Order: sequence, then structure tokens, then C-alpha cells
Amino acid sequence: MEKFFKTQLCWLKDQCHYDPHNNTDRMLLAFIMVPLIQKELDIFREKVWNTHRIRAQKDTLLPDGVPEHIYNFPEQYNLEECGFAVTEEQLQEAATESGVLQVPDDFLTEEFRAECERLIPDNDTIKPDEWTNAYLYLKEKCTLSM
Repeated sequence: MEKFFKTQLCWLKDQCHYDPHNNTDRMLLAFIMVPLIQKELDIFREKVWNTHRIRAQKDTLLPDGVPEHIYNFPEQYNLEECGFAVTEEQLQEAATESGVLQVPDDFLTEEFRAECERLIPDNDTIKPDEWTNAYLYLKEKCTLSM
């Protein structure tokens, strides 16, 4: 997918539709690409990586099999569950100490996101082969600038 997305992004840039130095262009691209890439990563993790078969390897202590199955049934692979429970209080403490709670929830301003969602209300349905058209539509119709 990397080459696929890079090829399309280079085309937008070469045709002067996308300027990486223009904040509005970057935010329009982020509105479309962040959810799209996350969706593609989730699909890869769930449908490909965690369900593929790992072959036995010589001179290794790692088990062979399907990662999802190995994780859910470690005893069948002579492994043991090494996880431990984490309380809400521990999570809150870690989040507070790390500063992650001070990071904005969204990478777009509320006003900019609202404008993008007015134009494309269901951007989570954009398919990988449609994102350039969605970007061009947003760029043409968006009235805000960053």
C-alpha cells in the first residue's frame, strides 16, 4: 500500500494540487488519509498478520502457528500468560505523568473538521482508490484555510 499511496500523492504534488508547505493542503490530506490509513492498517492486522501461519524455524525458541491462536491459547504452545491486570487508577496515573492528557484529542481544529465533514460527512467510507478524488473535491469546495 505504501507505493500505491506514494504514487498518488506524488501525482497530486506534480500536478500542483498538493503543496506540502501549505497548511490547508496538509490538513485536508490528513482529514482523508489518517482514517483511511488507520482502516487499512487495522484490516492488515486483523485479516492478514494475526491470522497468517508462522512456519517452524530452525534454532529458535519461538512457536510456529497462527499469532492470534498462540496469543489466545499460550498453554498449547508450552507458553504461559505473562500479562498482568492494570487498574483504571494505574492507567490514569501513567497518562497524567506522561503528559498525554495535555495533547489535543484531534489533529484538526473543530472549525476545520466541521467544514470537512460538511463536505464529506462519511470520510470513513473512502476507499484507497478514491482518496485523490476526495482530496480534490475537498480542496475545491473547502472555504476555510489554516
